[in-house]
Amino acid sequence: MNQKLKYSILAADLLWIAAAFEAAQTIQSRLILGRAGLPQALYAPAVLLAASIWTLLYFREKLEGFGGGRWFPTVFAQVTTAVIYLLGALLVFGFLSKNYDSRLELLYIASLLPLGFIAIRSFAWWLVTSRPHRAARRRVVILGSGHLVSDLARKISRHPEMSMEVEGVLFPTDTEPSNRVSTLPAGTISIRTFSILGLMQKQRVQELIVVEPLPPGLESEKLISNCRKAGMRVHLVPQRYELYLSKAKLTEIEDVPLLSLEEQTLSAVGLKLKRIFDFLGAICLLVLSAPLLALSAVALRSHKDKVLRKELRCGKNGRPFWMYRLNVNRDAPDLSGCEWILVRFSLTELPQIWNVLKGDMSLVGPRPESPERVKHYSMWQRQRLSVMPGLTGLAQVNGLRENHSSEEKVHFDLQYIFHWSLFLDLSLLLQTIFTLVARMTEGDVPLAIHVGGTDRQHHVWHPEGLEC
Repeated sequence: MNQKLKYSILAADLLWIAAAFEAAQTIQSRLILGRAGLPQALYAPAVLLAASIWTLLYFREKLEGFGGGRWFPTVFAQVTTAVIYLLGALLVFGFLSKNYDSRLELLYIASLLPLGFIAIRSFAWWLVTSRPHRAARRRVVILGSGHLVSDLARKISRHPEMSMEVEGVLFPTDTEPSNRVSTLPAGTISIRTFSILGLMQKQRVQELIVVEPLPPGLESEKLISNCRKAGMRVHLVPQRYELYLSKAKLTEIEDVPLLSLEEQTLSAVGLKLKRIFDFLGAICLLVLSAPLLALSAVALRSHKDKVLRKELRCGKNGRPFWMYRLNVNRDAPDLSGCEWILVRFSLTELPQIWNVLKGDMSLVGPRPESPERVKHYSMWQRQRLSVMPGLTGLAQVNGLRENHSSEEKVHFDLQYIFHWSLFLDLSLLLQTIFTLVARMTEGDVPLAIHVGGTDRQHHVWHPEGLEC
């Protein structure tokens, strides 16, 4: 990410924290019957504590607001979760300083902080997607084939803060025609030319992204070499890039690069904290959803023999367990009004709270799949079985459901495993709630919103008979 933008957002956040404290102090002392706010001796330490904690969370959890995917739900959930952490620390500070009258002031701060943080990120997003900034983006060409090419082009469009714009996609001559067609970004046009380098210079291309594996031969190597000589920066997406979802560290032995991979697993302490979080959260969800479950049971019992159904699923380490659902056939074309509502808002999954209490599932994690699917997993896909499955997960908040392939979901599931934290769990739960609430106001909620994406066409260049 652009470092200047990253630190500018942080600076604006810290200024807003100071402004929120000042506004809360004013409301508390002048508008609420003259009640005193934080004592002057504690005011500066409280602001400094809040600023320090926010700075730590900002870098650790990447709170700049450019995570891609569904922009507003993600930013809202991350900011809200971080504010909860911040308020928890301030409550502890107030308790230790024996200043119990500051709790009302914290309520004002809790109301002000998310509004300002979201406004800051909205302005930053508008700034980087505005026309003057778009004109200054670095133009790039992607060289390669396969599904990763279109996937990479889409992800670049979802990250305007990178100041990159895909000018074209370059396919090696040896690429299979079927691959050419199946992986092209929407709206592409084909350009055949004998002077690829000249065309790239004419289009003012500044960078080349090479996606491995490339077919053997001198054609691609010659192009890469000539691009470097022409002053273009060359990036490399390594073969089997999915392996690098774990932490990667680049070292060198003289001029030989070594990419070291460090597998991320949940620590014993992390597993215990997650289990406590799951148990307490499941109890709260059960209490809140009990009336809804009772009404659903009565409605289903009126025309069905069974209210619940159970389906065999694979849990942690592939261990089979029975997963519970409300007895509704979600694929049936003739759902009743009640059943349609239950399916629409995923309320059929509420009985899985019992699976969480039993320890078969977690609140957040990869969604469990049937043994029939699991037996076809690759070694890479089996890594998603290293943690307990969840009610919701990173793949689900990005719009992937049971009808999507395991290959599509495993990318998100492994990202979740490798970057797990209680912060991430709470953030994903908030995003799930946001999705369900959004369904109440929209006919069909788009499950993958690409904000700030370009509507330009990507050119596809086939370098047949390269003369660079």
